[in-house]
Amino acid sequence: MGARKIVNIALPLAGLAVVVFYSFCGSTCTFLKGGFFGIDLKYLGLAYPVLLLLLVFLKQDLPHLALLSLGVGMEINLVAFQVRNETYCPYCLIFAAILVFLFLFNSRRSRLPLMGIGVALGFLLCLLFFKGAVSPVYADEVLFPSFGKGKVQVRLYTDYFCGPCSHMEPKIEPLLKDLVQRNVITLTFIDTPVHTPTPLYARYFLYIFNQDKRFDQILRSRAFLFGAARDKIGEKERLEDYLRAHEVKFKECDPGPTFAAFTALINEDKVKSTPTCVIINDGKKAAFSGEIQITNALELLK
Repeated sequence: MGARKIVNIALPLAGLAVVVFYSFCGSTCTFLKGGFFGIDLKYLGLAYPVLLLLLVFLKQDLPHLALLSLGVGMEINLVAFQVRNETYCPYCLIFAAILVFLFLFNSRRSRLPLMGIGVALGFLLCLLFFKGAVSPVYADEVLFPSFGKGKVQVRLYTDYFCGPCSHMEPKIEPLLKDLVQRNVITLTFIDTPVHTPTPLYARYFLYIFNQDKRFDQILRSRAFLFGAARDKIGEKERLEDYLRAHEVKFKECDPGPTFAAFTALINEDKVKSTPTCVIINDGKKAAFSGEIQITNALELLK
C-alpha cells in the first residue's frame, strides 16, 4: 500500500474518530449546533469520512478530490460562523484542519478548475442551506428585562409612541439608576402596545437586551428607541438602520414567551394607559399614572 493511500485512509479515520468522540463527549460543543435540511452536522460528519474512504478503496481519484473540494468550501463557511459568533468548537476545528490537509495533499495543478468549482459550490451550498445556533434556548424561555435586586418591585409600563412616556422617562432616569444601583428596587420595563408600531419596538428592545444586559446600556438604548419613535420610524429596516447608526447592538431572539408574560402582567395590574408605574412593597400593590404621580412615588422609595 502506497504512502498516499495510507494518508487518505488514516486521516478520514481520524476525522471519524473526532466526530464519534464529539458525539459522546461533546461538552465543549454543547452550545454550538447546526445542520443542513434539518440533518444535524454530526451525522453529516459521520457520513462524510466514510464516503471519502469508500472512494479511496474504489480508486476514484477524481470524485474523491471533488468531494474534498466541496467539503473545504463548506468548512470555510462553518469556521466563519464560529468566528462571527465568537464561539469555537475544538472538535469542529480539528475536523476542518484534517479536511484542509487532505485537500492540499491530493491537489493537482491540472485539476485546479475542478477544485475551484468544488470549493465555490460547497461555500454556496453552506451559505444557502446551513442553519446554526450558538446558545441553548428553552422553548418557553422568558427574556425578562429586570434590573436590581431590591425587595421593592417596580413595573414601569410605557409606550415608545406615547408623548408623556417620551417626556417622562429621561427625567426619571437618574432616579431609576440610583434606586437600582443601591438595590432598593427591582425594576422591570414592560413595553405596552398602545400604539400600532409599538410591538416592533418592543421586539427590538428585547433584541437589545439579549445582546447587552447592562443597565446603563439599556437606558441608553431606550433613549434611542424613544428618539426613533419621535422620528416616526415604523419600518423594520429603517429602525435597524437607525439603531446601527447610533451604535446600538442587538441580537435576535424569540420574543413570544416574553410578550406572553408582558400580557399577563398588563392584565394582572389592570393597566389601561401609559405611563403607569406599579409598585409592590411588603405585599402591597399600588399603581401610579402620569409623570408627577410616578416621580413622587419613586422619590418616596429613596
